[in-house]
This record gives sequence, structure tokens and C-alpha cells, in this order.
Amino acid sequence: MSQASKRVAATGFAAHPRAATLVQNCLSGSIEFDFLEPPLDREMLFDLQALIIGPAFDFKSDLYASDINDASQKGVNVVVLGPSCGSGSPAWQKLTGVEAVTSKPAGEWFFKIQDFPPLTARLSNEFVAVGQLTALELRDDAKALLTTSIAFRDHITAAIRRLPSSSVCTFGFNPTSDHLSRDLEALIRRAAMTGANTKAGPSSLGVGIIGYGAFGGMGSYHAAAVSAVPGLHLAAVVDNDPLRRDAAAMEFPSVKAYRSADELALDDAVDICIVATPPVSHAELSMALLDAGKHVISEKPMCLTLREANRLIAKAKERDRMLSVNQNRRWDRDFRSVAKAVSDGKVGNLFNIETFVGGFEHPCRAWHSEESVSGGAVFDWGSHHVDQIVQLYGGAPAKVSASQHKRVWHDVTNVDQIRVHMLLEDGREAEFFQSDIAAIRKPKYFIQGTIGTIVGHYRPIVEETVSLPFGYEEHEHHYAEAPAELRLARYESERGLALETIPLASQQRFAFHRNIANHLLLGEPLAVTPESVATVIATLEAAQLSSSTDSQYVKLSEVEC
Repeated sequence: MSQASKRVAATGFAAHPRAATLVQNCLSGSIEFDFLEPPLDREMLFDLQALIIGPAFDFKSDLYASDINDASQKGVNVVVLGPSCGSGSPAWQKLTGVEAVTSKPAGEWFFKIQDFPPLTARLSNEFVAVGQLTALELRDDAKALLTTSIAFRDHITAAIRRLPSSSVCTFGFNPTSDHLSRDLEALIRRAAMTGANTKAGPSSLGVGIIGYGAFGGMGSYHAAAVSAVPGLHLAAVVDNDPLRRDAAAMEFPSVKAYRSADELALDDAVDICIVATPPVSHAELSMALLDAGKHVISEKPMCLTLREANRLIAKAKERDRMLSVNQNRRWDRDFRSVAKAVSDGKVGNLFNIETFVGGFEHPCRAWHSEESVSGGAVFDWGSHHVDQIVQLYGGAPAKVSASQHKRVWHDVTNVDQIRVHMLLEDGREAEFFQSDIAAIRKPKYFIQGTIGTIVGHYRPIVEETVSLPFGYEEHEHHYAEAPAELRLARYESERGLALETIPLASQQRFAFHRNIANHLLLGEPLAVTPESVATVIATLEAAQLSSSTDSQYVKLSEVEC
């Protein structure tokens, strides 16, 4: 059986739903996997890529120890999860290379990650998780993977045995909370998927940025992200403006500066190209760079039509190159909190999503407000907000209607206001509303389900200072940059409405770029697939068509592909 066709099996998770959820989160989208209960077939074990053994497994019995040991010697990765893992029979202790020292009840524990590439690449130095804990003692050739401080002393709480063609990784931890650490998920996924695979490959990928946009522009942002993520390094920038090339050389003295994308395409030191030019050029540049054999990241929007999106996806597959889009707002703290509340069932069955962005102020006078360059107002913030709507619903609308106004700002060509209404096949609906003529801001989010409603209010930030000789000064940051304040109201029978504040998710700086490195260097799933973005492009294109045809509904199936 080829490696590509192999699967992962998990066993020993009965009556441990949170541990089972942890495994599901780890492997979702990575590979075919399923949960098995004993008896375990020996021949089946040898056909696996990995076997994950849960806390309900009987480690006191040697029944399967020999078969699993033989499978690990033949290249099957073994991941053991649970507080009883180190207190099993001598055969299990020999297989795992650990012995239990002490067990602790469920609590909050801080785990320090030991440097063990590639398993630990681009993970936090420390993460927190809630669950039962077992401290481990190493035997034979096992190495520490995680340590936890207990009574001011570091104890080993995860270990790994690296075999010639696989590994055995043991975690002395059983989660008891629904709040699971992404670092723990990554470690378990990598132990199952990568194991001892340390085949020679690039340790770092060269990145070229087209459209530098120095000092706070998206090019500068990408340069900072690339420089901060291990496994990526900035190799070159492209800009037709010599001042911007000079700015890049000043900020990053070692990078090459080119005048055209054609020059960049010929640079063998560049593995990934980031297209950070105005939207009207995204499709053409991305197509040319894919054709040149480069992995491509496009700024949003990926393109302006569904036909362009499908051509780009086909080209990426033809050239066997990665294509992704910087939909960085998927990692916004408020959106991730909303998505978790929805997935946890806090609002019941979701049926209406409304998002808003805007205010009453003069639009920017750069290319963003020129329709022939930007694609139109809906392609700006709409690329993010419609993407979030699609993510929350888990699919595209069936039809779209849009209305627009051009009434105040006549020095720019983008419309002053656009409202996009989306209907799904089953009647659920959503609205994206963007306005530069809204003197009172609507909430960023208004989300309804069958048992509750979420509202998210913008939170503008004003910095105030008093100094000599200037006296009082204030600086107001862009209103959309701070996470929204989120409130949830739920209906409870005989009590009425219960109100609560939704806490913000933790910050995940440069998460998009970390995923790119993990995808290309470790084979982890791509977080932003071009197929998921093509759905957004089709919706935005349908909105453009509707707004030019008296707001008639346009079916996505009728958008030309």
C-alpha cells in the first residue's frame, strides 16, 4: 500500500470524548482516519501510517504489545495518549520508553516544548492545557518532548522514541476541557503524520514579495511576517518604484530588489512569491508565477472573477504548486471567538449573519477607492467579511442580491455604500454592509441562532498624550483593527434572557505564514485553500452583477466559470 493511501487508526477512546475530540481536531483534513475498538487485527496494523492509542486502552495487558511493536519497527508511527500510558506492563514500557512516576488530577498545566525538529518547528515555547497529568521517567533511548513544572521542578510529561523508520510518542496527558491547545494538536498530528521522517529537504524557503509597499503597507507586513517565521526567509522584493526598492534595501539589506516580476520568476532562490499588488493585477501575476514553477500567495482578493479563480486553481494543480490567499481575518481574535461560540452550539442552529464595516468619512484617495484598479468597493472589506460568513455557514450562498449608493464622495469611483444580501438553499441568510456614509456605526457582527444572538461592537482606540512643548495630543487608530466587544444573549425557559460576555481568543501572530511553512515543509493541511476562496470570489462577482441589474438576485450557479 502506498504511503499516500495509508490511514491513521485510533483506539482506546471509549468514554473519553474530549480526548477523542483532540484526535479528531488533530487529523481533520490531514488523512483518512477512524476509531477502532479491540480486537485489533495484526495485518491491519501493518497497513497503517499511524496508530493513536487513547486513555481507555488496557496497558496492563500484553495482548497487543508485540503486534504494535512489530508494526512500529515496520514504519508505523505510534502515539500514546493518557495518564495510564507509563504504568503499563514491562512490554509497554519497553515500547514507549517511559515509566510513570506520579499522576496528578485534572488541572491547568503549563507545558514547555523541547527542541525536537521537525515535530516542534514553529510552535510556541510553552502552552497551557487542562487535563489529567502523568509525569514520566525515561528508559533506554527515549527523549523528552514536553516538560511541566510541578512544585517548582520540571517533570517530563511527553517523550519520543525515534526508530529507523517511525517513532513512538507518548503523552502523559488526558484532556478534560473543551479548550484544546493548538500546539498540543500540532504535536500529536506531527507525531502521527511525520514521526521519524527527517528526509533531507529545505530547512528554509525563500520568499519574494511583489509590490513592496514599505512602512506599513502589505508588502512591508509580509516582509515582517516572513522574517519572524522560522522556515521562511525574505529573498527578494519587486517594485517598479525605485523609492520602494530603496526602502526595502534599508529595512532588509540582504534582499535582492527587482523592477519586474519577470526577473523574480527567474530567481532560483525564491520558492514562494507573494503578490501584494492592486487587485486588478492579482490573477495575471499569479498565473505567470505558477507557470514559472513558484508557489504563490495572493493578497486578497485572489482575483475578480470566478473564471479567473478556476483557471488559477487548475494551473496550480497542473504545475503541482501551492496556491493560497492571505485571508488573514480568519485569525482575528473576535472572529475566532464567534466561530467557537457557534460551533459550541451557543446560539443553536445558525440562520442569520449580518456584518458591517464603515463610518462617515472621506474614502482613502489611493487605488483602493478606484474601481478600475480595486475591483470595486465590495472586493475590499467584502473579501474578508463574506469569507467569514462562508466560514461560519460552512458553504456558499445559493443566490446574491446587492444594492449600492453613490451620493456623497464624487472624487473617487468606488460606490459610497453597498449592501449584499445572501440566501442559502435552505433559507438561511446573511448580509454584508459596507458604508462610507454611515454617521453611526452598526455592530460589526449581529448573528442569530435558534436559542441565542451574538452582537459584536466596534471598539475604536484613541491614544492620548500630554507632553512639552506640544501639550495635549490624541491619535485615533483605525476603528476596525481592535477586536470587537462580543456579547451573547441566550433564551432560557422560565428565566428569560441570559447575558454573557464572550472572551476573546488568544492572539496568533502571523498564523497564516506559519501555516504556509508547515504546509510546504511538513505536509500539514493548507489553512486557506484556493477552492475555499473561489466560493468567496463567486459571491462577490454575483454581488457586482446584481448591483448593476437593479439588485436582482443572481444565482451563484449562473456566475460564469
